[in-house]
Amino acid sequence: MEHYLINSSICLFALWLFYKLAFENTSWHHLKRYFLLVSIGISIVIPFIVVKTIVIPIETNSVMNFTSSSVVNEIARQQNFEFNWSFILWTTYGLGVIIMLWRFIKNLKAFRIGDEDELKIYSHYQLVLRNALIVPHSFLKRIFVSKNQYEENLIPTAVLEHEKAHLDQRHSLDILFIEILLILFWFNPLFYIMRYSIKLNHEFLADQAVIQHGIDTATYQETLLNYTQNSHSAALANTFNFPIIKKRFYIMKTQTSQASLISRSLALIPILALLIISCGKEETEFQEIEEILEIEEVVDDNHKTEIIEVYEVLENLTPEHIEEYNRLAIKHKNYMDANNNLIVFKDETQHMQTIFHSMSEEQQSSNEPWPYLGRDNDLKAGQIPPPPPPAPSAIEYINEHKNELNYYLREDQIPADVAIKILNDVGQAGVEISPDDKGVMSIKILETESNKGTLPPPPPPPVKSKTVSDKEFAEYNDWAKKNNEQNRAAKQNDNNGYAIIKQKDFEKYKSIYNRMSTSQKSEAQPLPTLPPPPPPAKDIKQISNKEVEEYNWLLNRHREFLKNEKRIVVFKEDTNRMIQLYASMSVEQQSKNQAWHYLYKENKAKAEEILPPLTT
Repeated sequence: MEHYLINSSICLFALWLFYKLAFENTSWHHLKRYFLLVSIGISIVIPFIVVKTIVIPIETNSVMNFTSSSVVNEIARQQNFEFNWSFILWTTYGLGVIIMLWRFIKNLKAFRIGDEDELKIYSHYQLVLRNALIVPHSFLKRIFVSKNQYEENLIPTAVLEHEKAHLDQRHSLDILFIEILLILFWFNPLFYIMRYSIKLNHEFLADQAVIQHGIDTATYQETLLNYTQNSHSAALANTFNFPIIKKRFYIMKTQTSQASLISRSLALIPILALLIISCGKEETEFQEIEEILEIEEVVDDNHKTEIIEVYEVLENLTPEHIEEYNRLAIKHKNYMDANNNLIVFKDETQHMQTIFHSMSEEQQSSNEPWPYLGRDNDLKAGQIPPPPPPAPSAIEYINEHKNELNYYLREDQIPADVAIKILNDVGQAGVEISPDDKGVMSIKILETESNKGTLPPPPPPPVKSKTVSDKEFAEYNDWAKKNNEQNRAAKQNDNNGYAIIKQKDFEKYKSIYNRMSTSQKSEAQPLPTLPPPPPPAKDIKQISNKEVEEYNWLLNRHREFLKNEKRIVVFKEDTNRMIQLYASMSVEQQSKNQAWHYLYKENKAKAEEILPPLTT
């Protein structure tokens, strides 16, 4: 159900959007009326159109349920505690339907003729005069107006002709149709949008009929404006004062050409095709698979044995199945030729076998041959090679190749006897047979979740009395002595002659120094320190003291003038000069003198916005 509602809503929204963009602002009001109604029907029907059928083969094997009564009772007890969301949703939907149905009936009752209503005839339609002050509206074959306004001739002829046009064109049937759908689909906001568009188009049709009747357009528009103040109207009726007056005025003057109608209508064809493809129904067909029993007699010296071979076949073999078989057969043949090995793809090979046995002898001979023929002398057409024998266990492999193997526990090499003892004690979980880094086939006992805690602990790391070799020690001392002497001389002479140490070299010799023992560090040169960073560059941007005095003089001149005038004033040359001087100051000079833009009441951005651009 949810798939149907989603697909139907997508269709309805797409058609309404096309109407909104292509048709609503045109003058083809009769075409638009039927387009809106047909769009609703199309959105309801399209999800039922079958555009794709999926065939799923099933076996006709019977399944017996041996579930005990105690298990069934336990399942039933557990299901009693589940929250029934389906019941909640259907209950909510039912309440919505009841409320919308009550609203629909209530609105229908509003059109009954009461005891106080007075009936007259207006152009073969009943004219119902009511004591209440109402806006003229119509429903089915009746026009409802205010009795006082009618008797005092306050209702123009254009208003009555407007309501008569609604009745002539039977707009009430459209409204009844959409209101009945709203009872069932009250939760879908798209139906409310469609109802609004249908009612608005009804007003376009009625306005067009009134103008074609000979009533002046300007006079009719003025009458329409007089009725916009009172917005109360019956829900099922067509009312004269339907909203969006401006849009109705615009449509009254619109004339759309026939060529535009044809071009816009043609644009609808690909949209409908796309909706059918994307929102159509996808049907699933379950196809039973028959079983063919082939009985082959094997003659033995002592007795006769009957071998029964069971093959699955398709009930309905299609050209698509044969095409798929040919594709799989070529794929398997090419793969086996490239790898020079007999290979079986489990699911694909079984599916290919099912199609092959579903063919007739003529079809088998005219299509790709069975790809496994000739690769095993015992195989016939349609037969699958048997699975390879299981790989030998680690113990069996060790017994056959004991002296040719290396043995590892985790990453440490161990003797063969220790490896065999571990395998006998903890089993073969985590055992891997593969070449080691030297290319020798090895038994590797790896630690996994299943054997964790049962393997012997790793041996402690060997204690190294000397962590740095004599060669590394001598190389480090030469490098450190050279750089320390150069840094010491640069520091004494207060110059920039510090040693240039590459980061890569520093990291290398620092690692050697850190690996030294305490006795080695006492004999080694100290690790050179990196030279200090160069001093920051001095700010060379500044102005002379005389220019600073000139800036302050201009600043004070502007301040006095702004103080007296109390408004923002710009002196073209002086202001430009003041801004240039401040921009040329160093950071220190700017910190000691007031910035020019603080003179103005707005922020700096505002001041720069009203000032002239700088000149160079």
